[in-house]
Amino acid sequence: MIGTPGHRLLQSNAVRLVVAGVAIVVLTALGPWLHFRVGAYAFWAIVVASSAVAAWAATTTSDIDPRIALWIILGVAAAMRAAMLFTEPYLSNDLYRYIWDGRVQAHGINPYRYLPVAPELAGLRDSVIYPNINRADYAPTIYPPTAQLLYLLISRLGETVMVMKLGMLGFEALGIGCLIVVLQRLSLPTQRIAAYAWHPMPVWEIAGNAHVDAAMLGLMLLSLLLFLDRRALYAAAVATIAALIKPTALLALPVFWRPWDMRMPLVVIGLAALLYAPYLGVGWGVLGFAPGYIAEEGYAAGGGFWYPDLLQFFTGKIAGIGRLYLIAATVAMTALALRVGFRRDRSPAASVRALALLVMLFLILLTPHYPWYYLAAVPFLAIYPRAITLWVLTLGSLQMYDVVPDDTLPGHGDRQLVFHSVVLVAVLWDLRTATFADAKIRFGAQET
Repeated sequence: MIGTPGHRLLQSNAVRLVVAGVAIVVLTALGPWLHFRVGAYAFWAIVVASSAVAAWAATTTSDIDPRIALWIILGVAAAMRAAMLFTEPYLSNDLYRYIWDGRVQAHGINPYRYLPVAPELAGLRDSVIYPNINRADYAPTIYPPTAQLLYLLISRLGETVMVMKLGMLGFEALGIGCLIVVLQRLSLPTQRIAAYAWHPMPVWEIAGNAHVDAAMLGLMLLSLLLFLDRRALYAAAVATIAALIKPTALLALPVFWRPWDMRMPLVVIGLAALLYAPYLGVGWGVLGFAPGYIAEEGYAAGGGFWYPDLLQFFTGKIAGIGRLYLIAATVAMTALALRVGFRRDRSPAASVRALALLVMLFLILLTPHYPWYYLAAVPFLAIYPRAITLWVLTLGSLQMYDVVPDDTLPGHGDRQLVFHSVVLVAVLWDLRTATFADAKIRFGAQET
């Protein structure tokens, strides 16, 4: 009844949610200015404050009408992204390569064929996009065929930073919609979407930097939803399309596969061949800069991983530790993938949990060198908002940025060693508290 204490309490809680949302919108809008004015410590403070509000909104708003809470959360999420939409991408310049690859294809040229500095592409250079392309003088494009098709399509709407940002935000919106439906399928409160929608990483990395990981995430979440709706082959097809944007989406395939069913591998292989076909005129060049990137990051020689460095910080130099770590990590990922593929519990809750664990273990073992790789873990916070490991991975990775001139920061290596040490502590905490067991929900007839 209007005016009753209970009704006033609901209104008060909704108002608190709005006030909290306005606060993080303001923090987000001021973020780039504070970052350059004060330095990375201000950036870190904004990240921590925003994530704390996101966690609060996801876990303590159950007493608000779900529909009202959801509209508030989505409205604040849109405002956060609008605040970053008009900023120049200063944390990463990858999106300029996206626009360039789209432009090259629009002129009928295979994007894997030439370096941006090649004389054959001289007529495509301008004063806005071309000067900002990274590795222009030695690296062909690294992006797989689905990504290339997206660059072509989005850039036909306009070869500008704004258009590319809007394109990636469209895919993120798809992912958010799918994630809300996944929460409903799991009988979880839809307010938990705040853990993703208000999380600072998607805001900065998608609205701010337009990373193509947004498209991979949107399609991977769509594939998960299709799987939960018992359309496993369609799910595998969409996951394959997503993996040819960023390979992380391949982790969904063990979740979708039923043992000894050969239809799914055939769908994956056939679709991948179809997507690569338009670019095969360059032969093995269709792999682009991927082999060079693996070597450049140190992975090819068994280096590039931070946990061997962390171990050697205490033990001193250990010969061959990098290669041993690579072998052990590969075995661990393969074992988990096989366990997931052959799991007996194929309920929606168990399937989502399996995908979350695969993504989390992959990121922990790979120790990526760039923050946006960790975007793949953020959606699972909406399902497991109390998972300390997911919060540490997605927030701690943002400390990698060092873009302010003369900023007073600890050394990059020191920051990384601390970050990955905290990740290990978070893993132990989540194991002790059985964090990922809380989604064991009875589904009855919904089991697949």
